[in-house]
Amino acid sequence: MKSKLFGVLLLIEAAALLLTAAVALHYQRVAGESDAICFLLTAGLTGALGLLLFNIGRGSRESLQIKDSFLVVALSWVLFSVFGMLPFLMYGTVDNVTDAFFETMSGFSTTGATILSNIDHQPHGILFWRSLMQWLGGLGIVVFTLAFIPSVAKGSKKMSLFAAEAPGLSVEKLAPTMGATSRLLWIIYIVLTLLCAFFYHIGPMNKFDAVCHALTTIGTGGFSTHQASIGYYHSSYVEYVCIFFMLLSGINFAMYYFLFNRRFEVIRKNEELRWYLIAILGFSILFMARFYFAPRFGIITEDELASHPKTGADRLRTSLFHVIALLSNTGFQGSNCDYDAWGRLFLVPTVAMMIVGGCAGSTSGGIKMVRVIVLYKFIRKTINELIHSSSMYTIKVSDQTVDDLGMKRVLSFFSLFIIVFMINVVALSAAGMGFEEGAISFLTCFSNYGPGSGITGPSGNFAQIPTFAKWLLSFDMLIGRLEIFTILLLFSRSFWRAK
Repeated sequence: MKSKLFGVLLLIEAAALLLTAAVALHYQRVAGESDAICFLLTAGLTGALGLLLFNIGRGSRESLQIKDSFLVVALSWVLFSVFGMLPFLMYGTVDNVTDAFFETMSGFSTTGATILSNIDHQPHGILFWRSLMQWLGGLGIVVFTLAFIPSVAKGSKKMSLFAAEAPGLSVEKLAPTMGATSRLLWIIYIVLTLLCAFFYHIGPMNKFDAVCHALTTIGTGGFSTHQASIGYYHSSYVEYVCIFFMLLSGINFAMYYFLFNRRFEVIRKNEELRWYLIAILGFSILFMARFYFAPRFGIITEDELASHPKTGADRLRTSLFHVIALLSNTGFQGSNCDYDAWGRLFLVPTVAMMIVGGCAGSTSGGIKMVRVIVLYKFIRKTINELIHSSSMYTIKVSDQTVDDLGMKRVLSFFSLFIIVFMINVVALSAAGMGFEEGAISFLTCFSNYGPGSGITGPSGNFAQIPTFAKWLLSFDMLIGRLEIFTILLLFSRSFWRAK
């Protein structure tokens, strides 16, 4: 069964590569580009291995168990990155395996951290593949398989497959089966992508850029067809379209299902959505206030002031764009969004939003807003019980009680996050990165945001960091996308011994 599922997953990647090859062939005809052969060869190799694995597993009657689900999900993301990096190497976009794997893992994990400094000079096939990787990774490769090829995991625990790839999601069935639920989520995903591409295109974007940016906006990936990202267009219209669809992509996709079915009471009671919108409003006001008052109190330099938005309308747009790009973990950069150049006054709230991310059940990264809510309510509960020792308090989110097991999982997640953070900071420092640079690089990769700080910041990239750091941060992207438990379980002896 595992071989069959791996085979189907590789065949899906081969189909995506063939689609990219078709785009590359079109631009080979109209612009004389030469990357189509790279995608055709990679699609052939990927498809051949996929067919081989599918035939090996076709006669198997075994069903996937829970432990198999975690293994399949983790390895499928690594396999997709290994085959997905081949066009970059064949065409010469990068000249080594480390950079190729880093760029590809950044794509599929929707991180958006890049090692490229010549994006504008890449052929259309390479640019489309970077965007398509992020779109496929946004909602999940295995979730896509469950949605459109549900028979491939017949008789298996599909809920565990779904939860292993989308662990931040409260796995609430929107339909009688997990296959139908996955299909509903993907339909919502596709509709949002088409709407986003349409609104981009009626502005200054051409069709190709509109499609590529729609794929990476709804996938909250942040890869652009230009080095200057969204700021390339110098268009308020493009930035506001991007703001709107980044905001939508950071919301639990189940909310759109409830909206379509007029279940407004469920949406109204959703506490995570309320916190998400309040956080956007609060941080936007904070950044607007800092832009306005910082020059008046003389707490920034003249060079830093030169990078700030100048008018009230610019401050509003820049603040909204920066906050929503961070909380949705999209990582796009607007016209005035080089937060490194703004001054250190703006760095702390930037990193805080980078860590938190958007809602569970969205395509955003981070630790998820719902965990922040639970942690906040747990701290408040602990304080209240210290003051009123004879009283008992329960934690509720969206009118649902968080039981002891759920609370333990949240606290365990935060504990593991701190441990992984400390290990990474030490390892990245030992590799030659500065303390602050290494810490923020880990946070941006783990949170699947993209730009870091310093040489990895909005005006730089990850090309110059040490080789070891690139491999470590690639692993951080994976555990950030699939979340810590999914990966760490694979290294647990008791997990493999369990029946």
